Amino acid sequence: MHIPRSLQLTAIALIAALGFSIFKPSLFYGKTPGLPSSGFSSVEVHKHVVDKAGVIPPQDLPRFDQYMSWIMRESGVDVRFVFLPGIGDKSIETAAAELMDQLQIGGRTGQERGILLLYDMHGRRLKIEVGYGLEGWFPDAFVNYLVENHARMFFSSDDLSLGLRLMLHLLQHRIREAVIGNDFDPRVLAKLEPLGHLSGGAGVSAAVGLGDGAVHVPEAAAVDPMAYPSANSPAEVYHGYLDWLSRWPLSPQVDMFTPGSRRYLASLRISPAYAEFILLAEYGKRFKIVERNDLALLYFTDTPFSSPHFFVRQEGRWRMDIEAEVRNTHEHAGGEYTWAYYGRSDQYTRAFGDLLTTIKGYRRIRDGDNRALAIRGSY
Repeated sequence: MHIPRSLQLTAIALIAALGFSIFKPSLFYGKTPGLPSSGFSSVEVHKHVVDKAGVIPPQDLPRFDQYMSWIMRESGVDVRFVFLPGIGDKSIETAAAELMDQLQIGGRTGQERGILLLYDMHGRRLKIEVGYGLEGWFPDAFVNYLVENHARMFFSSDDLSLGLRLMLHLLQHRIREAVIGNDFDPRVLAKLEPLGHLSGGAGVSAAVGLGDGAVHVPEAAAVDPMAYPSANSPAEVYHGYLDWLSRWPLSPQVDMFTPGSRRYLASLRISPAYAEFILLAEYGKRFKIVERNDLALLYFTDTPFSSPHFFVRQEGRWRMDIEAEVRNTHEHAGGEYTWAYYGRSDQYTRAFGDLLTTIKGYRRIRDGDNRALAIRGSY
């Protein structure tokens, strides 16, 4: 699971905790001449968030700017959010294209590697504009998913900042996959459809109400514990887990989890966003499973961003041990690797310790995908 420590927090709130507790300071960029015809000051030209509509709490703005600065340092991708009270008689598409030029979005990094999220308060419309240098990284299917799914849900909620943080985390994950050469797999969007709030649609702009409470996210419902049973192999349990993630509303009280994991998950608010993030990170990825007596370890061989899963055989049946993931793997930001193994004396570490190796200070699975994330400064 790519974000095992999310299981220590509410499902979406994890994204905020991971992203903003370990952000690096914003980088300093040289001065750029002001753009008097644009209505933006020379200072705003360098900001990653320009909120002229006053929709983001002021205390959140520095954290957004720090995180987006780190994305730029890590990958060379210039991500910007712009909120305007109105755009006059322009179309949202025209306004976005002009802002890409006026704010020099992506121009500082070369190849027009910029992404703009523009929201027009008066017209209640959202547009995500992708620079031509990133079109291969962000196909319309993925951008449309962000607009129609996440934007529509979170812009209609009472916590826009939380939704924007989640969107940034999804963008960052896609950027990281693209940097190491992994193409976007459109099959995952079909897998996400059963979650019930993928609305599809054409294009990458949409009418999106801000704070109108139009979207209702249902609470997790109780289901038959045997709807997702324990299995005869760890692989069967894992495939059941991916299917479970796609069937909203989720219930932790299913047999494929260990009893302790069920209790742990029951204490959390499991959200569609949590499910979507895991599916986007793991669906279709290659993995290996090592079994030793009544324990098993699953690790990924074609993505360095997803941490391993743990399984235990209880009374002859295999179950997923979420508690072990929380204990043994921690997320990281700001370095060449996004997770590390921290287990020391538990049963899994004793059983699989010989599979571990230390790379640049990170404990990882020796035979897993250990490609380092290329930090922009090392290009």
